[in-house]
Amino acid sequence: MKIDIVSLFPEYFELSLRQSLLGKGLQKKLFEIEITDLRRFAVDRHRTVDDRPFGGTAGMVLKVDPLDRALAGLGHQRAPAGPERENESIILTSAAGRRFDQDMAKRYSMKERLTIICGHYLGVDERILELYDIDEVSIGDYTLSGGEPAALVMVDAVVRLLPGVLGNFESALNDSHMEPGLGSPHYTRPAEYEGLTVPEALTSGDHARIERFRRAAAIRKCLANRPDLLREDQLTTEERRLLDEFDNKK
Repeated sequence: MKIDIVSLFPEYFELSLRQSLLGKGLQKKLFEIEITDLRRFAVDRHRTVDDRPFGGTAGMVLKVDPLDRALAGLGHQRAPAGPERENESIILTSAAGRRFDQDMAKRYSMKERLTIICGHYLGVDERILELYDIDEVSIGDYTLSGGEPAALVMVDAVVRLLPGVLGNFESALNDSHMEPGLGSPHYTRPAEYEGLTVPEALTSGDHARIERFRRAAAIRKCLANRPDLLREDQLTTEERRLLDEFDNKK
């Protein structure tokens, strides 16, 4: 996979891309990441890439022309792109975008190429969205000072799903959000700490019992922390039975 990131602050990524799974994956050449400075595509001596919005309001807007030149310089075709471009996606980090989730990360991980434009200020000139097939994506309902943190979040979520990035791909399959709901609570040594013990089911050696416990604990945690993902009235009869068993043995 090739990932291009278009940013006003390319230096933002220098340290982060050398860390943890991202750094290891890049070293192993399991994917490529290239950072492009949007100001390279400005045409005036001040390298201007933003301007005041028509209609009058506070703030600035990223101009359409440097964005257009940047995408063309990266080899992207204007919409509608041909069928040979089906394995590519252009993403704009945007507060007005669709909420990024695990399903989106899985879908993007199957692409051969991603280009992420880091939004800034009030956003971008809307005409860039008419010129190119661009996915507007938000990582949450809050405001960031720029799209760089959002781009890193999406890159991390996507590349960890690529073969070879995780030492054990089963770890990715067991991630929270890979299935509806959330992951179950986890424990490690010591088995007892200041009077708090690991649930007996997890040390029983009974794999079927361990699986039942983990599923029930995941349901309970999801209902408590993220009821938007799973409501109690949506539980199956088997899940209700597991939950009753879990609650009775806590």
